[in-house]
Amino acid sequence: MVIRHNILAINAGRQFGINRNNKADSMEKLSSGYRINRAADDAAGLSISEKMRRQIRGLKKGVENTQEGISVCQVADGALAEVSDILQRMSELSIKAANGTNTHEDREYIQQEIGQLIEEVDRIGSTTTFNEIKLFDGMESFGTGTIINGLKPSTDGKFFQLFGDSISKTGYMNEPLNSSDVTASTSFMHFNGPDKPHVSVHIDMSVLNDLIDTTFFVNCCTDCCPTTVVFTDSVGVNVSTTDPDIVMDKIEIGLKKADGTYYNNAEDFCRYIVDSLQGAKVDPTESHNVEFAYKGSTLYLYDINNFDWAQDEKELAYFCDSKEIYRPIEDAGKKIWIHSGVEAGEGIWLEIGNVSAASLGIKGVNVSTVDGAGVGIDASKEALRRIMVTRSRIGAQQNRLEHTVANEENIVENITAAESRIRDTDVAREMVRLSNLAILEQAGISMMTQANQSNQGVLSLL
Repeated sequence: MVIRHNILAINAGRQFGINRNNKADSMEKLSSGYRINRAADDAAGLSISEKMRRQIRGLKKGVENTQEGISVCQVADGALAEVSDILQRMSELSIKAANGTNTHEDREYIQQEIGQLIEEVDRIGSTTTFNEIKLFDGMESFGTGTIINGLKPSTDGKFFQLFGDSISKTGYMNEPLNSSDVTASTSFMHFNGPDKPHVSVHIDMSVLNDLIDTTFFVNCCTDCCPTTVVFTDSVGVNVSTTDPDIVMDKIEIGLKKADGTYYNNAEDFCRYIVDSLQGAKVDPTESHNVEFAYKGSTLYLYDINNFDWAQDEKELAYFCDSKEIYRPIEDAGKKIWIHSGVEAGEGIWLEIGNVSAASLGIKGVNVSTVDGAGVGIDASKEALRRIMVTRSRIGAQQNRLEHTVANEENIVENITAAESRIRDTDVAREMVRLSNLAILEQAGISMMTQANQSNQGVLSLL
């Protein structure tokens, strides 16, 4: 027996301390509701849980972003619905003006309302906003010489290098061209009146060497372009259409004559191109949106839609190397990025569209004559088709966003359940553990009391 060290008391005290710490840990888990309160509780579980929390919180914000995108679609669709009503009214008025029982004065009154309706279309297009963001300002992007994705038309390719200063390098169709300026053309150039010169670009074809397999692209102010022009080592000019919405989307120009020799006279070559394209038309009187003309050795490409285009609208017509910049004018407009995911790049581009009298083809409609009324009927019909295309796209995007919200809310729910299993306290199990630790704590106190009394037996020996 010893009295310096009470080993029994020391052992009981150590066990009591362990049980008390475990009890404190159990009470912390029950009071906080978390199984993991610090990294030491479960280092691996904490790491997994934090990654899940990041995903959950990110997805919740992504759902909010997506719901804002749905609101954008709703605002845009509401504006387009009003434009649709305007176009229906224009169609109605044009049909009324086409009736022979109206006097010229009657048609002037009708034209007054149509003029106001056209102005309202432009006003809706320029003032419809969401959070101070204009939704239909597509024409603004073209006014700075850029298109859709911010790319300027390239004129650095082989075709443009071959011709150097002998080719129009403005990139835009903005050179005036009248019927008196050319020897022959593939269309009647007084399509919209001799007082409205067509916008065009030119190529001095004096250089005919090394043209094989060179390519250029040309676009006009409407949605019937672009047209790809390819020079081939063959005979004849072939016109093909792969896109049903484009009248003539590829022209292959052979550099050989019928006898197998190559063209070496620029004027003959220009005449051959114009004559061949004119002969390729099913109806010689029909007009494509991009037409060709020549005078001497100069080949002209011009836009047949000879309305009173503003400069920014003229700049929609390109002559360049890169086809990727082209999109129909009605598809132009602000593209809004909706970030719906957790990682960079996880989202959806909303393509809203462009709304203006020019893009819808109703700018300059005048029903003060019977012929003008007929033009008004066709123009309002085509404009309504374009609006329906845009509304259909916006509606499809809205449906897609709604599915995105539903999917991400489901992901949040399931990941939250998984994170809860890792991080949260199982209260029932922890209460059983706490009760057990409380009993052990009481037992430890009793054992320490007994241990402290065990050394009193030494006194009997004394």
